[in-house]
Amino acid sequence: MLNVLMICLLALVPGEATPPLEPVGVRDSGTITAFRGDPAPPDWLRLDSHVLADPDCRHYGYEVYAGEAQWLVRYVMFPEAREEFREIEQVFLFPGERGKARIERIAPAELQIEPLAARWKGQVFQLVDRRDLIRE
Repeated sequence: MLNVLMICLLALVPGEATPPLEPVGVRDSGTITAFRGDPAPPDWLRLDSHVLADPDCRHYGYEVYAGEAQWLVRYVMFPEAREEFREIEQVFLFPGERGKARIERIAPAELQIEPLAARWKGQVFQLVDRRDLIRE
C-alpha cells in the first residue's frame, strides 16, 4: 500500500523539462547558462538551421530571436587554435512557419546585436533561445 502511495506522489512531482533537441553529436557545453524566452522556437528551426549553417568547428553559439512573423537564427563559431579559419558568424531569417516562405541568409554586418535583442532593417527581434554548444 505504501509503495502505491509513493508511486502516485512521485507521478505528481514535476520532473525536469525535456532538454532542447540537438543534432546528433552536439551537446550543451555547460560553460554558459542557456537562455530560454517566450515564445519558444519550434524544434524544426534548430535542426533546419543547423543543416544550413553546418558549423564546422567544435565550439559554437546558437541564438534565436523572435520577430512578428519570422525567426532570426544566428550561429557564432569559436574556433580553437588547431582549427582552420572559417566563417565566424552566420545569420538566417526563417519564416514563422516551416515551408511558408524561403529562408534568407543575412550578412552579419547588417545586424545590431543587443543583450536581449537583435535589430535588422528597422525590425526588432527578441532573444528567445541561446545555447553554448560543443560538437563531439
